[in-house]
Amino acid sequence: MEREQYQAYIRNILEQAVVQARRNNDGAPADYIPELANVDPDLVSASILLSDGSQISSGDYDKHIFTLQSVAKLITLIGLMEEYGEEKIFSFIHVEPSGQSFSSITQVDRYGPIPVNPMVNAGAIALCGRIPGNTQQRAQWLDGWAAKLFGRNLQVNGKIFASERATGDRNRSIAYLLKSKHEFAMPVDDLLETYFYLCSYECDVVSAAYLPMLLSTGGLAPDGTRIISERTSNSVVAIMATCGMYDESGLHLVRTGMPAKSGVSGIIIAVATGRGGVAVCSPRLNDKGGSARGHQILTHVSLELDWHFAAPWGYMRIQE
Repeated sequence: MEREQYQAYIRNILEQAVVQARRNNDGAPADYIPELANVDPDLVSASILLSDGSQISSGDYDKHIFTLQSVAKLITLIGLMEEYGEEKIFSFIHVEPSGQSFSSITQVDRYGPIPVNPMVNAGAIALCGRIPGNTQQRAQWLDGWAAKLFGRNLQVNGKIFASERATGDRNRSIAYLLKSKHEFAMPVDDLLETYFYLCSYECDVVSAAYLPMLLSTGGLAPDGTRIISERTSNSVVAIMATCGMYDESGLHLVRTGMPAKSGVSGIIIAVATGRGGVAVCSPRLNDKGGSARGHQILTHVSLELDWHFAAPWGYMRIQE
């Protein structure tokens, strides 16, 4: 199949998926962060960025702006792994599935001072405490890594940031518990400024697809430039596969075969290994905190394109 035909084939499948997903009214936007509850619940956007740089988008992608929320946890994880090495980072954090809610407090107390994995809130908060410098310097560090991993500078949504800070008592509880276990030395409020800043980066699906595309190629941009090391890329994809979708990670991986990371704004990014990156966003969430429509789109795309990681010949069959 010629390149143009292949892109048209993908576009047709993605548009089918978006049309079908719009009929799904399951779930509701997150309401524990007031600003997230104010969004239009019926927005649906999706984008696929292939490893050769070709991009196919559908739905409300040209007007749908959202915050990354927990997808941004990958920024801290990747940046620290690149700068300090895997062995050191894994002395700060475990990489095991929790089987519990992403905001669970009990898992911090139950499993000892080291959080269970970097994708849950406790793990991400702990890693924010490992970013060097004061509050301003940590924000600059995050800005630099966000630009590198998403291919452009990202801005922080001030209203979401303020809303996170005003309603973040559960995260404060997690942070105080971590501090009592000597996971970090800085004041809790300073640490949470960094964490809330991280979660409040704004994006759209066109830009959000850049990170999973990088991870699908082992850290290479479409022009062959190495952005992150292959080792870091491989390790992060493995963590996404086992922990990225919290306590629905297993079901998601069985259905799609695409390691993914979700955020409560309705964003999901997914890695189609060797093929490219997928970003979907729709605010209606299921009871696990994942986008109900986003899951539906990813499942449809994976099945129709044969992008399940356990079907390695699917891409070659389509190309023939």
